[in-house]
Amino acid sequence: MSDEILERIDAKLGAILALTLDGYLRETGAARPKPRSVDRLLADAGLNTATIAKMLGKTDRAVQLQLQAPARKATRKGG
Repeated sequence: MSDEILERIDAKLGAILALTLDGYLRETGAARPKPRSVDRLLADAGLNTATIAKMLGKTDRAVQLQLQAPARKATRKGG
């Protein structure tokens, strides 16, 4: 397998692990993960916006806007 394929597999497995762990922590109350969108959770796990969009049935642009939303809010609040 090529390195690119292995990297994509690794990112998707990381995303599955992140979603599973986030759900477990929230359900059990074992920890309080910071609130963030599924888009952000998947991006933090290493998936690109095109892959996230495909997984969530969104456009690439919609995912990009969702990922930029917290930065825009911080800018409007002055910090």
